Amino acid sequence: MFGTVRAMSSPALRIHPFGSELVVQTQSEQVIAAIQRGLGRYPEGLAIGGSLHLNVSVHEAGAGDPGWPVVAADINAEQLTVRCGTSHAVVNFAAGIGEISLAESLLPIDDAVRLFVESAFTSMHVHHERLVAVHSALVSRNGIGLMLRGPSGAGKSTLTYSCLRRGMGITSDDWLYAAVQQPAGVFAGYPWRMLMTQDAAARFDEIRDIEPVPHTSEEGCKIAIYPPESQQVALQEVHAVVLLDPDTEFSLASVSQAEATERFWAASLPTEREHISSQWADGLLDRPTYVLRRGLSPLAAAEALDDLAASFR
Repeated sequence: MFGTVRAMSSPALRIHPFGSELVVQTQSEQVIAAIQRGLGRYPEGLAIGGSLHLNVSVHEAGAGDPGWPVVAADINAEQLTVRCGTSHAVVNFAAGIGEISLAESLLPIDDAVRLFVESAFTSMHVHHERLVAVHSALVSRNGIGLMLRGPSGAGKSTLTYSCLRRGMGITSDDWLYAAVQQPAGVFAGYPWRMLMTQDAAARFDEIRDIEPVPHTSEEGCKIAIYPPESQQVALQEVHAVVLLDPDTEFSLASVSQAEATERFWAASLPTEREHISSQWADGLLDRPTYVLRRGLSPLAAAEALDDLAASFR
């Protein structure tokens, strides 16, 4: 079931991504539209609870605006602060309230507006231990989900796109979200768009010439891919965890939970180590786990993943 978007006293907005209430007060229809295209599309099924109230205002652009895609963020035990040019956001975790002020020139950039709102939302619920954010991809075939876990640069997006080309379902190529209070295994993602580096996209004739979009990553831009609606799976159970190894010699083999645990944490980002508990990770890895040495062909690796998913049926 997808989040229901309904207007309050116009132009305010109330939505329920992940089953948590988000109330946005703003005079900007552009902000509301950007949120509807982002957080408004997430499923309610995680039922994490809690709420966040955001007040979003718009100010005249100043020197250096819109500033995108250069973003600075600071988070501590009390609040999150995000800045991009003169645009800024402050989220008070204890009060459950965020104040966001966006430069007028930033409003046409959907990715920028969504970053401000979604970072406020996710950081709030991670802080209150309602939401787990996992840096992994998730693909599926006929309801069988495979989590693809690896460090940055391990090829998650390339492999996810290769699975997409085979007709597999896509939940995310980058970040997944789960409810802390539920057993690890069901994840929500953003299947409506994937983002690849230009180098990765250059490996596929059909996308190598797509114009890149500005992005906050180190390279400063990404290639945007929009999966077919029939392959978008916003909420998916994970039946197996596949840990990616950039070894150029291809293999796919099951591993012990001890090795899976070591590889899981070796691939973790600092933000993951700060909020993911070892108990939660153990619960996730208490299912079949594999190491995929991806080799030189992402297409061959995707075929192996497709066969692996089929073996669970």
